[in-house]
Amino acid sequence: MLPADLLLVTSRSDGRAAPRYLTGRDEPWVRVVMDRFDAYVGRTVGDRDSELPARVRAVAREHGVSIRGADGVAHVLGRRYSSRVDASQLPARVRAIAFEEAARDDAFDRDAALARASERLQMGRAEIARVLFADRPERRLIVAPPASWSAGEAIEAYNLALVQGLLLRSERVVVDVREHVRAVVRFAKLSGLLCTYALGPDGTRLEVSGPLSILRHTTKYGHALASFFPAVVATTGFRLEARCLLRGEPVAVSIEASDRIARTHKILKDADSAAERALARDVGRLGTAWALVREADVVNVGARAFFPDFTLRHPDGFVALVEVVGFYTPEYLRSKLEALRAASARPLLVCIDETLACDDGDVAGTVIRFKRRIDAGLLVAAAEHLRAQRGTSGAGQRARMDEPESKDRELAGRLQ
Repeated sequence: MLPADLLLVTSRSDGRAAPRYLTGRDEPWVRVVMDRFDAYVGRTVGDRDSELPARVRAVAREHGVSIRGADGVAHVLGRRYSSRVDASQLPARVRAIAFEEAARDDAFDRDAALARASERLQMGRAEIARVLFADRPERRLIVAPPASWSAGEAIEAYNLALVQGLLLRSERVVVDVREHVRAVVRFAKLSGLLCTYALGPDGTRLEVSGPLSILRHTTKYGHALASFFPAVVATTGFRLEARCLLRGEPVAVSIEASDRIARTHKILKDADSAAERALARDVGRLGTAWALVREADVVNVGARAFFPDFTLRHPDGFVALVEVVGFYTPEYLRSKLEALRAASARPLLVCIDETLACDDGDVAGTVIRFKRRIDAGLLVAAAEHLRAQRGTSGAGQRARMDEPESKDRELAGRLQ
């Protein structure tokens, strides 16, 4: 993703803006820039970093294109190249021995120290001098990418990085998705985004809080949002509107499915996180009658929709919906809990990761709070609590865990 100083947008007649994408007309100069990068394979990172920026900008001037755009392409290309340490022995060991020998003399004698180090290391003096700091970032040698890119692929990767960079500077994002809705919602949940959903005639609308709308975890949240976008791009017919802040000015940016953006993701039906796999495993190991099921029916809450993360099912037919909340602000959480409580007579358990609070403050209510890992035993105990209050008939009584009977106060206290 591109840093803020390399983001480019084009204003439209309707008062909105669009990312200033590269197109097929840019392929000739992009290919030249790619050749400049390839020429540094086998040379040091320091050589490339000191020489290449000026050469890339010279290419931009020669072809009459934006310097900032050329720098953006260089930023994307640079991330494809790795580096390696070129040394016959570990530089850290060579340094330790060379410095130890140098410290022996009352008056520093470089030649004498290198001679003794050479004897101990079985290395020539010139080789010791070369290897001594070979692990420093600027002394590492550049390695070619495992697969080559065409100029067109480089352009699509740049366009994707441009959009991701804009999302990092967003306050609010609205995404309309027509196909693979569950998969996109799944990615949003895995990313822990502050997101609400609404079902419409043409698909599902996701309204996502941007990183500039929160006070804490801004960078972490921004990267989660940017990493989620490729899942949207993998669908067809999507539309995205983002309210961004660029160089101090608010900008409304529109992105369409027809835009030339790299498709780096495939729609995965069974994507999950390590935490969710651990929860499913832990519930299974409890040896109870309860089963944790991944997919659940969509629950409509007025104009909004709710996609539960799990359902806990008991053999007698009792079902509790389980929702896991990642990043959150108190306002977002209050709104979400109010909507979920109005969802119907279905029992609901909300698990909140306290380490991902994006704002100060607290939220009262019936939730299971956890830090990085959900306690499976507590989750099942909470489901049993709801089942005991509701009964197995499924009648329309609501479980009121925020007003527990005295015998349930200990469990309810653990859930707060």
